[in-house]
Amino acid sequence: MRTDDAGTGGAVAEAGGTDEAGRVAGVTARRSERGERTPGRSAPGRSTPGWAERFEALAEHVFDATVVVRADGTIVEASDSIGALFGYDGGDAVGFDILDVLDDDGAVAMRSCFEEFVARRRLTLVLDLRVQRADRTWIDVEVVAANHLDDHIEGIVVHLRDLTEHQVVTDRVREAELRHATIIDSLVDGVMMVNARGVIVRVNPAFEAMFGAPAEVMLGRRLAEVLALSGTIGVRTVDGSGHPVSADDHPLLQSLATGERHTGVIHGITRWAEPTVWIRINSQAMFGAHGDVPTGAVASFSDITEGRNATVELRREEQFLQTLLDNVEEGIVACDGDGRITMFNPAAKRLHGMPDTADPTGKVPTSRRLRLGDGTPLPPGENPLTRAIAGDRVRDLEVVITAQSGEERLVSVNGQQLLGEDGRTIGAVVVLRDITEQKRNEERLAELALHDPLTGLANRILLGERLRAALSRERQSVAGGEGDGSGVAVFLLDLDAFKEINDKRGHDVGDDVLVAVGRRLLATVRPTDTVARLGGDEFVVLCDVRNGKEELDRIAERIRESLSQPYRIDGRTLAVGASVGGVLADPSDTDPSKLLSRADDAMYQVKWSRGGHRRSMLG
Repeated sequence: MRTDDAGTGGAVAEAGGTDEAGRVAGVTARRSERGERTPGRSAPGRSTPGWAERFEALAEHVFDATVVVRADGTIVEASDSIGALFGYDGGDAVGFDILDVLDDDGAVAMRSCFEEFVARRRLTLVLDLRVQRADRTWIDVEVVAANHLDDHIEGIVVHLRDLTEHQVVTDRVREAELRHATIIDSLVDGVMMVNARGVIVRVNPAFEAMFGAPAEVMLGRRLAEVLALSGTIGVRTVDGSGHPVSADDHPLLQSLATGERHTGVIHGITRWAEPTVWIRINSQAMFGAHGDVPTGAVASFSDITEGRNATVELRREEQFLQTLLDNVEEGIVACDGDGRITMFNPAAKRLHGMPDTADPTGKVPTSRRLRLGDGTPLPPGENPLTRAIAGDRVRDLEVVITAQSGEERLVSVNGQQLLGEDGRTIGAVVVLRDITEQKRNEERLAELALHDPLTGLANRILLGERLRAALSRERQSVAGGEGDGSGVAVFLLDLDAFKEINDKRGHDVGDDVLVAVGRRLLATVRPTDTVARLGGDEFVVLCDVRNGKEELDRIAERIRESLSQPYRIDGRTLAVGASVGGVLADPSDTDPSKLLSRADDAMYQVKWSRGGHRRSMLG
């Protein structure tokens, strides 16, 4: 039972507990059933219509009931709603003693209050009672009594309100609040609520853990005050770009001030020397029944530090990868699962003769400008990227790329398929390595390995290979009975008095003479013949002959005559002579060195037989 005192005397009367109030009986209903009235009292008539109109205005709604009671407790007026409230005709209440509708404890409490009303020590009375209706059901009733004995009403106005529905609603609200509180407290995200004045009224455990601040430190304080306090103890708040955030910029306070919703606001929280914690904030205002002015605001706080750091790291890796792709010498081309190009780095553009502004992404790769290393056009289905996406593992495939300018580049291609975690093909990538210069260098090295570096003629190694090949063909021809007088001829020649040129003109002039002799020899013999320099001023000519000794002598003479023509070296005219000895190979010859030795003997025989007739090489 609840009593409120608004009088000057300060007296308070209490009627038992709620269990005692539960015994309150519907006395009026029982007497109505028996047709009885209170002994010694008469029922006065209804009040005048003007008074009744004023009285009816006291009723708040149909489920409220109002009665006017004289100082002696007699009911002199009752609203029509009393019947709806208690389940019987309200007119029967007039003339009854109000104390008769209460149980003993309630009547005692009410009588004590009435006595104070009469003594003018109390102005108002509030009691919570439980009353039984005419159908024997119980309802909770709030009784509000006001002292009007000294005004024109000349009585005590008692207002009765049914609290049953109110209690149901209250219970539902409490249950909803409990559910909401349970949900909020179990959230992984932090939650903060502020009222219309920006005072923090709720934070959940996740918020406390996220910011390292207990609820008791924040509750009841203005959010702006808490933010300012955080700054004084070394906690900095920055936005996503690293700029400081003021209290006015906080999304929760902005939602409260403007009523607008804010989503995805990024704040960084730095506490002392600890790493920055990144928070994503969503906030919105809360509105009352009218929905015009915010009654508060709520915000959720999500810790995105790990995700943001991962994103930053991923972005850093992407930038590193892009920088790497832009600067590597190898061309890199990639495509998606549909075979359309997704990446074409600058090196690949250069290999294809494309301008830097060209963008081939989204296109399907073609083989129109591709050839194999031997010059054969590359079939469309053999495009390295097409093969890779089909599952082929392309390794060291040599392809010639012809640019629009006509320049050709030889590239070595490696490629492979790209698979997703589920094993599905998501694309392919090929790497193009320009081996044009490498091949040229290899060819130059091979040339140097088999040719004389000064004259470019075949050296001793290449001469030996070609001699063995020629002797093998000769033996096979004889063994097959195809001998028709043809054979292999070897000529060895030595320049006369070459030492004199080196001594008097210098080695540079001597080298020029050797180069000129080599060119003369190449011009003298057939393209299929081999001209080699053994070293110093010794040269060898290997050729096929058909007419034996006669053709051997004719070739030797042609060589002597060609080399005897004047040379223009270093502004001077020089005459160079040569001793030429030639031999024919026979089927028993299998060793190139022995054949060369025979040719060398033949050359010296010629040289000494011409000893008194040699011309000076100087002119």
